Amino acid sequence: MKSLSIAVVLILASLLIVPKFIGSMVAGEREKVLAELNESDGITLTTSQYNNGWFGADVTSELTIVLEQDGLADITLLLEEDIFFGPIMITDQGWHFGLGYSVIKFNLSTIDVDEKIIKLINEKIQLGALLSFNKDVTTFINTDEMSYQDEETTIVSAPASAQFTLINNEHIIGGFSWGGLEFGELGERFVIGTVTMSTEQQVVSGDYLKGTAILTGDATFNVANIDMYSENSHVFSLRNAGLVTFVALDNDLLALTLKYHASGISASGQNFEKLNLEVVISNIDINAIQEVNTAIANLPSNVSDEDNSAAVLHVLSAVAEKILAKEPNLKITDLSVVTEEGKIDSKFNLNINKDLFDINNVNLMTLIMALEADAKGKAPMAFLTKLGMAPMVDNFIEQGYLSKQDNDISFEAKYVESQLTVNGKAFQL
Repeated sequence: MKSLSIAVVLILASLLIVPKFIGSMVAGEREKVLAELNESDGITLTTSQYNNGWFGADVTSELTIVLEQDGLADITLLLEEDIFFGPIMITDQGWHFGLGYSVIKFNLSTIDVDEKIIKLINEKIQLGALLSFNKDVTTFINTDEMSYQDEETTIVSAPASAQFTLINNEHIIGGFSWGGLEFGELGERFVIGTVTMSTEQQVVSGDYLKGTAILTGDATFNVANIDMYSENSHVFSLRNAGLVTFVALDNDLLALTLKYHASGISASGQNFEKLNLEVVISNIDINAIQEVNTAIANLPSNVSDEDNSAAVLHVLSAVAEKILAKEPNLKITDLSVVTEEGKIDSKFNLNINKDLFDINNVNLMTLIMALEADAKGKAPMAFLTKLGMAPMVDNFIEQGYLSKQDNDISFEAKYVESQLTVNGKAFQL
């Protein structure tokens, strides 16, 4: 029994003593992150006050976002942090285990904003960051329901929550969930249903905090519904829409796959089902893209948009040969929708012929000259007729640009050396 009592006393003593030592580690990690952030153009984060205690610290900082190049005044946020030192931290947002936990509130010090609005934001939005024992950083964002109402307008935003973890500045895992929004005004109503997002990505080149990172991995975004009403009439509806992206790396070549889908959409009396779009961009030289990323990140923030555009064009000209050498390709493997009259379906393929591209004169016209593309598609004649396009379609069939089989109208097109052919016939605009 005496041994147990001694053990309990030692544990309690360690919990009282350890936070003091952990505090120095938290301060060191915080300074390291600040230094990395301040290396990025357009962002400055400075600490004006750091009151260090035994179990935590009170910190005041200023975050300045430079918008001079956009013709706007800089925005400065006054950040107030309550930092708790581990290993066990009890905050208003719950219990946490780790090296440190930061609760953040902010104020806009350079913009004339009503104090009531700032107070409402800080009451409704909870921001926190956890530094784990292995020095991973997890950011938490939670919002309560927010509403506004006057004689003509009603706005209700449902609760939302987000959690993202940055592991060793190289691995990002997280997700977001929002209950949606409803806006009403003078008989008009706009509704966004539940929104969710998740991602798991890995930095394979560059630096995340410096804005030069190239990421591989996946990300998903979904919205349950978007609806618009006018005087109780349902004028627009989008149901179960989602976007999925996936980036892969193989032998220094990046490939991006993007898939969009929706179970249905209704607008202007038209109803569509099973909307699909799948885009694949492949054979992208990661080393060339990293050169572009680094050059753009290092562009000075105090020059005009025209000078920046010229600088970006210069960078693209310098790496164009490297990019084209890997023969990049863009494909739309599925662009389809089901109408009441039948299915509309099409595919598209595009690449740049490096032998036709003038790398010493990079501009839109040289790009168009080097483009090579082919496409094919079909649509129900009944659908085209409903849109009033039957006479034009019949004319193109007579000229051989379109084919008709049963109820479907189809085409095959190619674009090579600035010449467009449709169904094997040269097409003149």
